[in-house]
Amino acid sequence: MASIGSHLKTRVWRFQSLADSSESLRVLIFADNASMEMSGEAALALYYFDRLRERNHHVWLVCHSRVEAELNNRYSEDIRRRICFIKDSRLQKALYRFGQLLPFQIRDRIIGQLLHLITQLKARPIIKQLTKQVGIDLVFSPSVISPKSPSCLYDLGVPVVIGPMCGGIDFPPCFQDLESILTRLSAWVGRSAAYGLNRLFPGKSKAAALLVANQQTARALPTRCTGRLYEVVESGVDLSIWQPPKAPQRVPGQPIKFVYMARFVDQKGIPFLIEAFSRVARDTTATLDLIGNGELFETMKTKVRELNLQDQVIFHGWLALQDAAEVIQHCDVYLVPAIRDCGGCALLEAMAMGLPVIAANWAGPGAYIDDKSGIRVDVPTREAFIHGLSAAMVKLADSPSLREQLGKGSLQRVRENYFDWDAKVERIVDIFYEVLRNARDCPAPVSPLFKTRYGHLPAARALVARTKVPSSF
Repeated sequence: MASIGSHLKTRVWRFQSLADSSESLRVLIFADNASMEMSGEAALALYYFDRLRERNHHVWLVCHSRVEAELNNRYSEDIRRRICFIKDSRLQKALYRFGQLLPFQIRDRIIGQLLHLITQLKARPIIKQLTKQVGIDLVFSPSVISPKSPSCLYDLGVPVVIGPMCGGIDFPPCFQDLESILTRLSAWVGRSAAYGLNRLFPGKSKAAALLVANQQTARALPTRCTGRLYEVVESGVDLSIWQPPKAPQRVPGQPIKFVYMARFVDQKGIPFLIEAFSRVARDTTATLDLIGNGELFETMKTKVRELNLQDQVIFHGWLALQDAAEVIQHCDVYLVPAIRDCGGCALLEAMAMGLPVIAANWAGPGAYIDDKSGIRVDVPTREAFIHGLSAAMVKLADSPSLREQLGKGSLQRVRENYFDWDAKVERIVDIFYEVLRNARDCPAPVSPLFKTRYGHLPAARALVARTKVPSSF
């Protein structure tokens, strides 16, 4: 192994080279879970790992061994050499077994965070060693997305970028009672512990850059953060896969089809959606497809029977992504009644398929769509929210032209606001370059690739206009 002195000389040379050219970056990604099978937050690391490599950047991945079998099947031997797996300690195994005896809220917010913290502590020396051995330019941690989770990624010898994070979202005031005493207690314990742990492990306070989905997330970050904040949504959609149907699917006279895809839990708003749809069903022949499962699944089936909606509400249960996409493709309007949600890939995928959206005007979904892509329903009271959902559904059921207009707006929205993974990764790469240049008091240009591919987008034009690009870049 090269000496520390020669390593530092090499790094100084690379820093200057990166300031003067578009040389490929050497990025190390850390994520507890990196899995497409787990989907959701666990998939984020692999989206970045794959797309950064596609752009000829050199990427390494450090993650938990629970995903080792999946990644060994997914990647060739050459790529697997750049992946390091962290195995559970005896303490982690004991904590996991203990957590299975506890209610979900405590297991998720306290035991889960402790397990993630221990994994970080085990990964930290490995990351420091890899940074020196292969000349890493920057460490990137795209998950856990919670802004309050402590990070052990500090003093690694290179800049650290954390995010995009999303969280700090509360129920609207009129829905605060949906949280049980146990849930509120576990949240208080988790936040109190996070405050102390973030002081003990100041990774976020020392990070060079923190990526947040919205201002609520920014406000939930630990105090004393010195890194620059960037607003970047955490979810994304692959526009090469999720596309509008090639031919119109609507048959004249066919009932309007609404669709919901999420867990059956209070925070996703499923009880209020069923109540709202019961009012729609009185005056229309519309149908409602429900995709997903969860603790309220059987309760909602009973509610549908009580309201005599069996002929207009279809319960699909949990579906594989491809099967869910097939159902959504034959629907007309996508519903997101979530009242405490950061956003979600499913919403963006529906928009990429050209569906208009009806969503609660609260937190992530309310920010993901705009008035050109859907109808946002305010949540001043429960009754007003339910009435607003039903009124929006009736409005779209009665107006094919409005559905078509908002569907086109959905497509435009995902293509012009860094929601698609290609634009998103290009933006992340530009942030990486900017972080490295800021570390050396150099200008922060926008990459030529970013300008070529996305310079026509309004958000990109604003970014380019704010940035001076040296001719040597």
